[in-house]
Formats: sequence, structure tokens, C-alpha cells
Amino acid sequence: MMEIDVKNALNKLLTACDAIDSENSGSSQKIKNAVVCDIFSFIRVISRSGAEERIQLFNTMYLNGDYEELIESTDTGVVAASYFDDLCRFDRSFLKNSEIKTTALYIAFIVELGKHYLHSKYDKADIDQQKYLDYIKALQARQKENHSSINNCQLDGALNVAKKQESACQDISSEKKEEQSEASEPEETLEELLDKLNNLIGLAGVKKEVTSLINLLKIKKIRDERGFETANVSKHLVFLGNPGTGKTTVARLLSKIYKQLGALEKGQLVEVDRAGLVAGHVGQTALKTTDKINEAMGGILFIDEAYTLAKGGNDFGQEAIDTILKAMEDNRENFVVIVAGYPEPMEQFLESNPGLKSRFNKNITFEDYSKEELFSIFCFFCQPYQMKLSEDAERNLKVYLGWLVQNKDANFANGREMRNLFETALSNQANRLANMSDITNEELNTIEVVDFPEWVNNSMQKTE
Repeated sequence: MMEIDVKNALNKLLTACDAIDSENSGSSQKIKNAVVCDIFSFIRVISRSGAEERIQLFNTMYLNGDYEELIESTDTGVVAASYFDDLCRFDRSFLKNSEIKTTALYIAFIVELGKHYLHSKYDKADIDQQKYLDYIKALQARQKENHSSINNCQLDGALNVAKKQESACQDISSEKKEEQSEASEPEETLEELLDKLNNLIGLAGVKKEVTSLINLLKIKKIRDERGFETANVSKHLVFLGNPGTGKTTVARLLSKIYKQLGALEKGQLVEVDRAGLVAGHVGQTALKTTDKINEAMGGILFIDEAYTLAKGGNDFGQEAIDTILKAMEDNRENFVVIVAGYPEPMEQFLESNPGLKSRFNKNITFEDYSKEELFSIFCFFCQPYQMKLSEDAERNLKVYLGWLVQNKDANFANGREMRNLFETALSNQANRLANMSDITNEELNTIEVVDFPEWVNNSMQKTE
């Protein structure tokens, strides 16, 4: 599953590497290739198991599969980035007077990638948290040796993030206990679930399509109970949309709705991506995929970025597809698959296999949010904390959202953008208030213009 923060940090780092390579065009050694090798080594160092599969997936998802030949050339014994010293030297010379430093970009990327793995339900059990800490500490030591001007706060923050994840990485049993506790809670009624669906911000087209599907299943159930013949209603779906548009949220609600309608026995949602299905050796992918299918039996198997399974050639992703298609055929009444991802790659994915096209005959498109919907999402994040925006902050935010919608790029993360922006504003507000005395309730619960990052407030100038 692609993580937008990791992708953005990587893009900035590789852009800086391209600048270095352009400046040193006569050199046969490309710093960009060397940094990619270091990234592969980092993944190997912190992985207790599954390193090769994790590296292959990283190359596919984040590097468009362009660095296959470098994977085998990485050093499994690397403790810290072997080309970090070169980046330091470049910062002291070519970027001496620049606010941008390649070393800072490298650290920012490593922090984001490590955080992603430590948070990921698919990876965290296989990640060595101590080795991640050691890697960050080694960067800190190298930074001091090179007298570079990297902000130590960034490194210290990385250490704190990793330390906070230690219990999550080491105590999987507590997570299972929590899941068991949640399972014992009273089930929501069909009416409550439909209310939740209809109260989601935006998604008018999605709600209409899902409601139509629910009505078909309702009538099918009535006809079955009365002994009438019923047409087969396919419950398998394709969710098309960019990140942060609510695909997983709707899938989770739908799994529970299916159960309340009697269309599924258990109604659980099992979320998975390529890394959770594909293994690195012949025969193992079928076993790994079957485990996930068994876990999802009686509920929904939700496959995010499903198009990464269809790479062609001798890739083991096809084995996962074949295994899933067979399970769909053998368990028509008690097993549902939802595949999700970016619209264009998903269309290509479905066209790649006649079996896929015939079984996934209903597409639901999740449109990007409008500026008004993004504003409502930001306000939604404020509500649990009784937070509000000052008049100036609200005006600036609305202007920024208008500019953002008009200038969004391929990595636009919709609702996630608002979550990240809210968390940033909350952190900035805390830093602003921490040194004040006699803080009023109004000050405590108000986000001001100064609490937004510069790029939000700068949008006022861009639109003038």
C-alpha cells in the first residue's frame, strides 16, 4: 500500500540527488543509484524477515520498478547510509547557502519509511525496532562527524517515534486481546450502519451506488424467503479513486451491512495489499493468499492497490490472482472481494485477465473531495477536541483549499491531507501556547492563522 508521506519524502530526496548528478555529470557513479542502494540496505537491516519481498514491493510501488538490477547489489551488512558522507560534503559546498540540505531530506525520508513500517499492520511484526533506532543514531553520529547543519530535533524526533512504537512491535498479543474485546461489543443495526454511511462527508455518487446494491440484496432476501426465483446479485466490487477518498471506510461499513442483510455470515473486513498476498518463491504465494482468504471467509477481502498484482511475466502476483478467483468461484455465497486503487491502473488491471473482468462487473468511483467537503473534513477533525477556527484562520483555510483543489498533483491525498493539516496546526498551536501564562479556554480551543504552515497562508498571496 503506497503511503503518501513516504512518497513525497522520497520524491524530494531523489530530486536533490538528480541535482547532484547533474552538477557532477562527468562522474560515472550516480549518487541517485547509490542512495537507492542505501534505501534497499536500510530495509534489509531493519527487517527480521520478508526483507526481499519488502524491497521488491518498495521498488514496484515507489520507484516504478526501475531499480531491479540494484536490488542484488546492496550490502546486507550496512549499518548506516554509505553515501551519507557524500551528501554532507555536497551540502557544505554546492548547497552551502541553501535552506535545502540533501542530508536533511535523506533523514526525513528514512524517518517516514521507518514510521510507515512500524505503524503498518502488515509489516510491524517483522520490523526490528532496535535496528531502526541504531540506524537513526548512526546517522546522528555521522552528522556530527561531518559538522553538517542538520537539525538534531529531527533526529531526536525520529528516535522518539521509534521508541513509542516499541510496544506495538513487541506485543502483538495485546492487539489480539483488543480485537477480541471489540468483537464482544453489541452489533450495530442495519439502520445505524446506513445512517453512518449517509452521514459521511461528500461521496454522493458512492452513496447512491451502495444504496442501490443494498436495495437489490434486500429484495433478493425477500424473494428467497417467499420461494421465488431470484437473479444472482454480484457482491464483488471495484472501488476506483485516489487516496483518502473513503474507500476503506465504505468497505468496512459495507461488510457489516452485508452481514445484517444476511448476505455474509460474519461480516468482517480483512484489509490486504500485495505484500500480504505475494511471497518470493514458487508455491508460497498460493499458501499466503489462501491464509488471507480463509481469514476473510464469511466477510470481505479488501485488496488495496490491487493492480500491483498484475505485473506480467514471471511475477508471482498472477498466482495470487488465480487463487483468489478460484476462491470466489468456490464460495459464491459467503466470500466477497473488493479491489481498490487509482482509476487508470485499476482499469488496466481488470483488462489484464478475462476472469477478473467477468467477476468484477460493478465499479464504484470515489471522486476527489471539493473544497467545501475538505473544509467540512477539517472541521470534523476539530469536533472531538472542541476546537474551532478563528475568523482569519477560517478565511485563510478556505482560500488555501480553493487553491489546493485547483493545483492538486497526482499524490493528492484528499481526507488525509486534512488530517495531516489538522495535526500540524494542533502541534503549532501547542508550541505557541506552551510559553504563555493564564491561557484562557478560548485560546486553548482556537486555531489561529499563525498555527497553519506557511504554505496555507501563502495561498492568500497566490490567489490575489
